[in-house]
Amino acid sequence: MQLQIHSIEAEKTLLGQMIVDNNVIDRVGEFLPNPEVFYDNRHRRIWETMSSMRRNGEDTIDVVTIMARMPSDEYDKDKGYYMTGLVDNVAAVSNAESYAKVLYEKWLLRSVITKSKKIQKLTEVSGNQAYGYLQMLHSEIENILNLRTQTSFDLDGLVDDTIDHILAGDSLLPFGYKPLDNLTGGMTRGEITVIAGRPGHFKSTMMLNIVRSLLHREVKVLVINREMSNVEMMKKLLVMESSFVSYDTLRNMNITEEEKVDLNKSRIIIKENFENLIMYDNIFDIERTMREIRKHRPDVVVDDYIGLADVGGIDDNRLRVDSIMKQYKRASKTYNMCSLIVSQLNRDCESRANKRPILRDLRDSGSIEQDAEMILFMYFDWRYDYQDSDNGENELEVILGKNRYGRTGSVKMGVVGDRCSIFDNVDEAISEKYRIIKARRNIVKNGS
Repeated sequence: MQLQIHSIEAEKTLLGQMIVDNNVIDRVGEFLPNPEVFYDNRHRRIWETMSSMRRNGEDTIDVVTIMARMPSDEYDKDKGYYMTGLVDNVAAVSNAESYAKVLYEKWLLRSVITKSKKIQKLTEVSGNQAYGYLQMLHSEIENILNLRTQTSFDLDGLVDDTIDHILAGDSLLPFGYKPLDNLTGGMTRGEITVIAGRPGHFKSTMMLNIVRSLLHREVKVLVINREMSNVEMMKKLLVMESSFVSYDTLRNMNITEEEKVDLNKSRIIIKENFENLIMYDNIFDIERTMREIRKHRPDVVVDDYIGLADVGGIDDNRLRVDSIMKQYKRASKTYNMCSLIVSQLNRDCESRANKRPILRDLRDSGSIEQDAEMILFMYFDWRYDYQDSDNGENELEVILGKNRYGRTGSVKMGVVGDRCSIFDNVDEAISEKYRIIKARRNIVKNGS
C-alpha cells in the first residue's frame, strides 16, 4: 500500500474550520509552524494570510476579509467560489486539532522523505556533513513518533496518576544526605539539578558521592565524564568503598599489600552493587549524549561538566549552554529522569570579601539559572581562610542558591578529601579522618 504524504481534504476542512471559528487558529497553531505544512500552494497562501491577520489583531477573519488581504495570483478567477466552498463543507470545529495533527504528521513525513534522499549522497560528503544529515533525519522521525503518542488531556487520569506518584514516592530521588534532603527534598524526575563551584570546592566529589548513594539504592545512573576519565572516577569509587585506602596512594601508585587486599574487597562490592552504572568518558557533543540517554533510559543522567560539551554549529558560549540546557530539559521530561549537571563558576566570587557563590557567579548564568529547578553551590572555606576557617579542612558548605518549589538556605556538611567522601556533618568527617589515621598506623606497626 502506497503511503499518502498529503491530505487535500483535511487541508480544506481545517481552513474552513478556522474561517468559521477564528479561535481555531490559536488552538491549532502549534501544529502549523511552517506554511509548507499545507501541501497545496493555494492553501498555503490562505493560511499565511489568515495567520498574518491574526497576528495583527484583526477582529474579523472571514471569506471577504481574507480575499481582500490575499495577494493576486493565478487563482484569482475562482478565488471567491473556492473560499466559500471551504466554509460550506464545515460541519463542526471540535475536531480541528485532529485535522491539524494529520497535516503536521504528513508534513513531517514529506520532510523525512526529502532528507532521506540526501542519505543516498552521503558517500559524496564529509563525515561532519553526513552526521548532520543523520541527526536531522533522527529528529524528524522522533517528532513523528512523539506526535503519534499524543493523547487528549484527561483531568481524571492526571489527578489519579499524581496521587499514585505521591503515595509511591517515586517522583523524588533523595541525594542520600539527611541535611541536604531535609533542605531540598531531593531531585525530582523530569527536572534539572545543577551542582556548581569553583575548582577545589568538591563539586565533582559531591556528584560522585550522590552517584554512589543512588547506585546502592539500585537506581540506574548514566554518567557523562567530560573532564574526568572513567578510570579516575573508578579509582575514587574504589577508595570510597574501601576500608582505609587513600586516593593519594592510588594516584602515586604506592600501594601496600594490606591496601591491595582492601582494594580487592572494594572491587567485589562495586561489581555486586553497581550494575546500574553506565559511564562514558569519550562523549564531547550533546547530540551523542542525547542519543545515549534515548538508548539507556536512565533514572538519573549526570553530566560532568557542561562547559566541555559541544553543540554542532554553535560556537557562542551563551547560545551553546542555552541549547544544552534546553535539550536536557526536554529529555528530563520525555524520559521521566533526573538530570544532574555539574557546572563551573566564574572568578567574580573570589574577588569579593564574602566569597560564597551566588547565582550571578554561574558561567553563562542566564540559561542555567532559568532552566534548572535546583542549583547547589559548593563552598569550601578552607580554600580561602585556612587556619581561620571555623571547622578546618573537614567542613564543606552546600548553598541552595535556587529552589523552584521551596526555600533556599545552606547546610554544613563534612568532607575528607583523601577519601573522596562527603558526610552528613563535620563530626562524622573528623571521626573518619582519625579512624583512617589509626588504621594506617596499625598497618605500619604490624608491618614492622
